[in-house]
Order: sequence, then C-alpha cells, then structure tokens
Amino acid sequence: QTTLTRPSFLRLRIVQEDQIREKPQRPKKPLKEALRHRLPPHKFVMAPMVGGSELPFRMLARRYGVQTCYTPMIYSGPFASDASYRAAPENGFHTCEGDRPLVAHFCGNDPQVLLKAAKHVAHQVDAIDLNLGCPQRIAHSGHFGSYLLDEPDRELVCSIIRTLADGLPIPVFCKIRLLDDLEATLKMVRQFEAAGASLIAVHARYRGTATRRRDGPAHLEQVAAIKKVVKVPVLSNGNVRTWEDVMNNLETTGADGVMSAEGMLDDPCLYANARQAADSPELEEVQKKLRIVAKLEKRAAAGEELTEKQQAKIKRKGTLLERQASLSAGPEAPSSGLAKARLYLKEIKKYWIPPLSTIIFHCRRMAKRELTEYQLLEDFVKCTSQAEVEKMLTEAEGYRDNPGSFKFSEEKAKKAREEREKKIYEEECRKKFEARMARKAARMGVAVSELLKPTAVPGGKLHFNSEPTWLQEQTGCGLGDGGQRKRKPGPKTATDSNQIP
Repeated sequence: QTTLTRPSFLRLRIVQEDQIREKPQRPKKPLKEALRHRLPPHKFVMAPMVGGSELPFRMLARRYGVQTCYTPMIYSGPFASDASYRAAPENGFHTCEGDRPLVAHFCGNDPQVLLKAAKHVAHQVDAIDLNLGCPQRIAHSGHFGSYLLDEPDRELVCSIIRTLADGLPIPVFCKIRLLDDLEATLKMVRQFEAAGASLIAVHARYRGTATRRRDGPAHLEQVAAIKKVVKVPVLSNGNVRTWEDVMNNLETTGADGVMSAEGMLDDPCLYANARQAADSPELEEVQKKLRIVAKLEKRAAAGEELTEKQQAKIKRKGTLLERQASLSAGPEAPSSGLAKARLYLKEIKKYWIPPLSTIIFHCRRMAKRELTEYQLLEDFVKCTSQAEVEKMLTEAEGYRDNPGSFKFSEEKAKKAREEREKKIYEEECRKKFEARMARKAARMGVAVSELLKPTAVPGGKLHFNSEPTWLQEQTGCGLGDGGQRKRKPGPKTATDSNQIP
C-alpha cells in the first residue's frame, strides 16, 4: 500500500501561512501621530526674536534661503484667553499664506494654558516651540524660559511637552540653553526627547542670571555632545555671522541645522548661498505638492468629481509655482546694507507696518556700516516717522552714489563719541545698581527679582517709576554696604540730587 504525502514545499507554505495568521499585526499609527513627526525643513532657520522676527522681516529672509522661521516670543497666558490680544500683530503672531514653514514660539509654565494657546494657531503653523532659553529678567520674574531648566522644574517641563505632544496634531519643539554641567544638560535633553520633543534647538551659551545674560562665544562642542545622545534633530544656535560661520557650525557640531538671530538681523541674506547647497528639502516638498496637483488636474480633466479639499489644492498651484521658482533660482542677494533696508521697507508696506521702533531697529542693523560712514547713525535712531527714516536712507544713498558730496564733520564726530561714552557710562551704572540690589537681596534673604522691577519688554532698560534711578550709581562710587555715598567726579545726571530708595 502506497501512502500519499504532500510535497514538502506545500507543507512549508501551510506552516508559513499559519505563522503569519498567528503573528500579531502591528497597529497602524493614527493620522495625528504620523503628522506629529512630520517635521518642516530645518537646515537653515531664523531664530525667534522679540521685536525682530516679525512677519515682514521673515518674508524678506525667506527670499534668500531661510527654510523655516520662528515667530517672536508669544505670551501663552493672554494669548490663550484674550481674542483681542491674539488679533494684535505686535503680540507675536501674524502670518500670511506664503509664511511657511512657520514655528510658533510660546513661553509659559502651565501645561493646559500652553495647550489652549497653541490650539489657536496649530492649523496655521508647522510646529509649536516651547521657550526654555530666554535669560531675561522678565523670564526670571515670570518663571519661564531658561529659568524652567533647573532640576526642581524638570517634571513640570516634561509634563508641558507631553501635554502639547499628545494634544496637538503637529510637532513640538524645545529651544534651550546650556546648564552649568554638561552631564546635566545631556540628561535634560534625553528627558525632553522621551517626553515627546520632536526637535531641540540649542542656544549654546549658559543661562546666566537675571542680571548676567551672555557669557561670550557659544560652546559649540557641547552641541556636538548633545547631538550624540538624542535621536531627534538638533539645531545649533550661536557664533554665526557669515555663510562661512554657518558651514563651520554644521561641521563642528554635526547638527541637523543652524539657527541664527544676531547674524540675520545684520544680514537677512545670511543663508543666500543655501540655494547652491546639495540638498533642498523644502524644494522637494514643493515639487511633491505640484506632482499631486498635476494628478488631480488629470483626474478632473477625465471627468472625475473632486472634493473641496482637492479643488483647494489645485487653486494653490500658482503659489506653489512661485515658491518653486523662488527656491530654484531666487533673486541675487544685495551686498549693500542700504539696499537690504530698502527691501525691508517694501515688505512692511506689503504685509504689515510694525511700530516705528522696530523699523528703525531693523534698518539700523542692516545699514549700520553706511550710516556710520556718512555720520548719520546717531540722527537715524532718533527718527520720529517712517518718512524720516526713508529720507535719511535717501541721503545716505546720495552720498554713496556721489562720493564727493559727503563732507566729514568734526563736530558730528565729537557728538558721536560723547553719545557712545554716555551709553557706556549708563550701562556701567546699571550694572553697579543691579550688583548692589543683588547684595541687598542676599542680606534680606529674598530673590533679586523682588528688588528689580521687570521691564515691560524683555531686554528693555531698567526703570523704577518714571526715573532711571540706577543712573545715580556714579563710576566707582556706588553705595557701599555701610550706606555712605562716596562721590567722585563724573557725568552729572538729572537724578543726582535724589536719594536711591
């Protein structure tokens, strides 16, 4: 009797099919989870800047290689609850269709308030960033920014990141400063990554204190160390003024991208050479969208009925084509600071006219070399209208185009020296006053922020009531711990006869 058996290859196939049926299937990630990890291009980035990274300046920089921009710092408390506050462009959030990719940069210390604030803009931006880097006095008094980096607040910060990551359909970023100890910094970034941060931007300077904010050149070697211990992208912020600095920063740190603030204020065309870089993720993304549009157009031509969302994608074809042209070639970056200032003035007329102080600030930074050369800088910062700003730029352009028309003035040079000396003197006075308040706070056993009144704008001058009383701190003759004032010859101020409280 012959026993019939199945061929061995059939038995093997049956076994394999049984194993496949028994093997648990990995669940697909929900759509929100997939979107949360879809990061915008981030190799060449504009940093968040109070009074600096507003819409017109972002749109100018986008023409010259910037891939992603951050908004100025937005206060989460009023933004979450006050519609009129959200509607005011000067409060940090103002955008338009071409202003993408964009990261909304929030400060705060309450997870639910931050989530509520972020939800108001999540549909208009590509990521939400938590400010963990601001070292200003107002951040100290408000307990946000870099003053959340201490170990006692670590669980709070991780809770904020988790809450945002779980509650938003877009990625959550963190912008940090360095802790005093490298190992502590490495431990911190690993915790932030585990909590749900999809990208970490590192301002590679130490946090400092409420009265000492900068510590010299950035410590880029620590960015390199951070990059080795996390899997999420890392941006390096610091020591960037030129395109060569950008390339050196990337090479030194191994970071995924460079973030610039001061360098971009001086030159919004800082990343112009990025167009010749080997890779362009943003261009690839635009081209991908155009391919989708082409397929939709083909389906529509064949008589297929498209959804409203698909029709909206076709309507954006013109914008995408313009963006592709901009990314593929782009205008040649102007070399003149005056020309860059003129471009900025065109952008503000197109998008939004910011406060006069912002206009003067940007134009002064971009055109500082020419304004200084033609002895116009001191008068330029005192302009009282936008028309006056444009008039002084025209004057500088006239001197540039007709070199023989400019006559050097010894009187103006003397006045400029006196202005510079006054600023140096006032800064020394302010530092002496803050040092004295720090000593007093130590004696009283209170935080120095209790004695230093925070200004309305981070980085602003310290004022008490209506008088800048810190000017009473004469050079080398501040009040000693004994309470006696020792006067030495020095510039007189309007408050010399007052008593410091």
